[in-house]
Amino acid sequence: MNLKSALLPAALLACFLPVVSAAQQSQPKPLEHSYRLTYTITVTDAGKRTGVQHFTMTISAPTNRGTLKIGEKIPVATGSYNTDGKGNGAQTQFTYLDVGLNINATLTEEPNGVQLVSKLEQSSVAPIPAKILDVSEPIIRQMVLENTSVVAQGKPVVIGSLDLPDTTRHSDIEVTVEQMP
Repeated sequence: MNLKSALLPAALLACFLPVVSAAQQSQPKPLEHSYRLTYTITVTDAGKRTGVQHFTMTISAPTNRGTLKIGEKIPVATGSYNTDGKGNGAQTQFTYLDVGLNINATLTEEPNGVQLVSKLEQSSVAPIPAKILDVSEPIIRQMVLENTSVVAQGKPVVIGSLDLPDTTRHSDIEVTVEQMP
């Protein structure tokens, strides 16, 4: 075995060591406590409060994550074909789109509070569908908020405020993190 063939594996190993150690460092440390998260979505229309919704989940070790999903599946025609080759017996293919609310949260304990990574996705079907070749297809409206915040326990924090396009509606999203006994 010559010197070049002996040095190549060592050089490759040295190149990958920093990548492995950086990946290991990015893994969140398991939580020492369990937490209750309450997301509050307040909707106003033309400045008047029209609704308040509260969504609560518990997050604990070892995953440090929580997910909440509420909604429906909307059928959308994606194609059609003839079963007999003569134009009779057409079959239509459908796919189903999820609409509703998805909340994903990840917690990490920090010396000055709790780091919260949130992703909220809210989607709905618009009241007027689109016409494509004389076929009515639903229009899906979507609102996404994704951020990272350090929050103090027990104190509500507004993590986002959104105006809904083509409407006079507005949503405020607030979260409260509480350590569980």
